[in-house]
Amino acid sequence: MSGRRLAYGVLCLFLLAPDLAAEVSRIEVDSRGPIAEGRNFGDVGPYEEIIGTIHFEIDPSNPRNQVIADLDLAPRNRDGLIEMSADLSILAPVNPDNGNGIALVDIVNRGRKVALQFNRAEGGNPYGDGFLMNRGYTIVWVGWEFDVPPSPTAVRIDVPLADGIPNSRIGGLGFAAIRDAATWIKHSPESIVSTDYALSFGSSQSGRFLRNYLYLGFNTDETGRQVFDGIIPHIAGSSRIDLNRRGAEPISQGQFTATSFPFADAAYRDPVTAVEDGALQNSRSQANQPRIFYTNTSVEYWGGGRVAALVHTTPDGAEDIALPDNVRFYLLAGTQHGPGAFPPQPPGNGQQMGNPIDYWRNMRALLTAMAEWVVDDAAPPPSAHPDFADNTLVMPRDLPFPALPGVRSPADVTAGTRAANPLLDGNGSAGTTLPLLVPAVDVDGNETSGILHPEVAVPLATYTGWNFANAERGDPNDLWPLAGAYIPFPATRDEGDQRNDPRASIEDRYASKDTYLEQVAEAAESLVRERYMLQADIDPVLERAARHWDLLMGTGN
Repeated sequence: MSGRRLAYGVLCLFLLAPDLAAEVSRIEVDSRGPIAEGRNFGDVGPYEEIIGTIHFEIDPSNPRNQVIADLDLAPRNRDGLIEMSADLSILAPVNPDNGNGIALVDIVNRGRKVALQFNRAEGGNPYGDGFLMNRGYTIVWVGWEFDVPPSPTAVRIDVPLADGIPNSRIGGLGFAAIRDAATWIKHSPESIVSTDYALSFGSSQSGRFLRNYLYLGFNTDETGRQVFDGIIPHIAGSSRIDLNRRGAEPISQGQFTATSFPFADAAYRDPVTAVEDGALQNSRSQANQPRIFYTNTSVEYWGGGRVAALVHTTPDGAEDIALPDNVRFYLLAGTQHGPGAFPPQPPGNGQQMGNPIDYWRNMRALLTAMAEWVVDDAAPPPSAHPDFADNTLVMPRDLPFPALPGVRSPADVTAGTRAANPLLDGNGSAGTTLPLLVPAVDVDGNETSGILHPEVAVPLATYTGWNFANAERGDPNDLWPLAGAYIPFPATRDEGDQRNDPRASIEDRYASKDTYLEQVAEAAESLVRERYMLQADIDPVLERAARHWDLLMGTGN
């Protein structure tokens, strides 16, 4: 476990109340005190940070736990239970009555906190504009990954070794840690913070964790209660995580080896093995299903083995399917795995500049919609993604991407292969090539389906979810992992003619900067009406669009 220094002169506090939920046996609080120098966050007021260690006792005889690989090899205490502990970090309103009654359990990515990105900020300030705090969330981090290198800031877990198996940790206990911490917050009268609802957010690796968490049935606790009311697996595609097996390596990127059958939530027959299974339609996961938003960038369609389209198509990638009533799927069109720098920097790992579209403006609206769906039963925005029905989902070879100077065509890109699924007969046909389906584009190479950020809907550039590797960094015929591209339009018609660029110039598209910004504002207002953006985020979007215009047209100071 990572070292913890005592803060505010507080000695380690042990909460040993006998009424703690059976799964949480003890809490140690190392420090507790105000954040941001006691800053008031809107009507919610000040927040405090609680840092410590949460201890668990897991019942190996409980059927809900028996899906954990090598559980039978875990050492037991004198009560026959399996002990483990994890780092715990909480941000909570000092006055709980001012909170919104929702715990947002942020699934850490390789030990790093990710949900604070909802607080848009510059300069490394994690609280930024205080988006999460102003809305009263209690934000919780619990370690789940055993192979995170120790560091002062890493959120880690300590799980037991499997008896008789050298150096093999029982990694699947990380799923139980998240389950039991969340159910403790919702149901235990002795929990250090208490809320009526629990949401969970995970990004990339931790989004894959959440997809696996659901598939294995961990949203039902040891007593049969529902754990999370809503879940947002972000930028996970159709992948899961390598955690619940002997010798697991969850810290690995899983770029090409993280997607195993089943891909979709409903049960479908696998055309390769003839096995029928579904991520949410199996004996473990059918009960206590949360409301789910799958959010993905264009990279998760293009990116090797993540094949996001398989969440909303048949397993062979041949037909659209209907999503379950408790599920929505959103493509953040024309974006990359994590937003690139703005102003865009010269090409580095990729042949083109990185894609700078800041999709977090859309994610804030979707988190708000999820909370309203869970708490108020307000219907969420409709799914927005490419599909066969309107000809917006295609194979790369059928993509009408324009011939741009210095830009390699993605027409010959292929997907990765299936990962193994040891829960299925035939191991899920590991190694079988996955079908690759990607969003269709317009004459500029910009995607036409999903949620179009105002700078994608009213573009100054082509924005992609793929970027071929710089020859100095890798094979120039391979995609650079998790990267998209930014390819600016020519500023003038003459510039476009000189470059043999078939795309219309910026001066031909927009009569003036004011005209451009008016169209951006209209696109933003349309997103607000559809609940894909918040009214408060329009001004920051317009400010950046203005900076972008000045950057490309040379009109800034």
